[in-house]
Amino acid sequence: MHVLISGAGTAGLSLAYWLKRCGFMPTIVESSSTLRMGGYKIDVRGEALTILHRAGIYDAVVAANTDMQAANLVDKCGKVLHQMSGDQFGHRVGDDQEIMRGTLNQILLDQIPEVEIIYGDAIKSITQTTQSVQVEFKNSPPRSFDLLIGADGLHSNVRKLVFGDERNFSRDYDIYLCVYSMPNYLNLDRVEMQYTELGRAASIWCSRNDQTAKACFAFVSSEKIEPRDKVKQQQFVKNKFGDLGGEFPAILNNISETDDFYFDACTQIHMDSWSSGRVVLLGDAAYCASPMSGQGTSLALVGAYVLAGELTIAKDDYVAAYVEYEKIMRPYVDINQALGIRAAKLFNSQKQNKLLGWLIKKLMVILPGYIIEFFIHGATKRIHKAANSIVLKRYW
Repeated sequence: MHVLISGAGTAGLSLAYWLKRCGFMPTIVESSSTLRMGGYKIDVRGEALTILHRAGIYDAVVAANTDMQAANLVDKCGKVLHQMSGDQFGHRVGDDQEIMRGTLNQILLDQIPEVEIIYGDAIKSITQTTQSVQVEFKNSPPRSFDLLIGADGLHSNVRKLVFGDERNFSRDYDIYLCVYSMPNYLNLDRVEMQYTELGRAASIWCSRNDQTAKACFAFVSSEKIEPRDKVKQQQFVKNKFGDLGGEFPAILNNISETDDFYFDACTQIHMDSWSSGRVVLLGDAAYCASPMSGQGTSLALVGAYVLAGELTIAKDDYVAAYVEYEKIMRPYVDINQALGIRAAKLFNSQKQNKLLGWLIKKLMVILPGYIIEFFIHGATKRIHKAANSIVLKRYW
């Protein structure tokens, strides 16, 4: 079977690896001109680690992990209030691994040198027949495929073309996330500094062997921000955090100079079905749990493994494969999306629950570091349970 995968992210690259290993002929189309190397640090946890072992890349991931040693919780002026280990702060338990998103994608790409990847292009139209999927590209000649997998992220082009407007499936929690690279002028070495209050968090860190630092800002806002206006987004972040002192003004000033800038709403995707005919969705395109869950990468890795496995078992019966893929993944997705919903409600508790918000705010004034650590420990237990809430078949 010749399978077109839209998106060369973690989900798409992982799926291409498993499909190629099982005798399929995958092709990837990626809108970026090269592999996307920017992005946030991400975690691989629970059963997703089993997939790294089965793919033979666990040791490579360990060798390239962030090796974060510590997190310093600071006040508005940058004074250190509390310290935690990197693993504690990152909700990591046992063999859980943290790695930069681009680094993981490069490791996955290195496993599939023979797979065709069409960079700098995107799907313009999709026409399904009883025998194939006819695809028109924006730049390349039209082609025919047996199956089409949309692994093209939260704002999936495939989902829009086949299933309709994103607004029909997205759930917005009025939380925005901004991440960008900047000079490591503080000479941070595998250390993170973070200021946190209800509805707002600001941090800067530098991971192992990284020549730059990463700044991250998360905040609550009911205001809708133009998704393509980078200048307005950057000014909005400056306005939201302009009252912070210490190093934060200098960190914010770097936002206009970066070439590696991410800004988006923390949104979840909920769909009644992830497939239509020969087309199926994978990863954030189908079931984004939002960064608030801490499980997006693990969901992508597990989903790719299960989908490829079920297609292998079903042989030419892709309908049966899609049904089984969804049957296996739904409970796992629901549990992990619930993590994101709970975290979003807590972060936004001043709006969601005024009494709870008032109580947390008071406690954070009295014992800020210990209160944050308390919530982190609780979240770690829930994430660990969710990360291990699926038992993977041994397909090969």
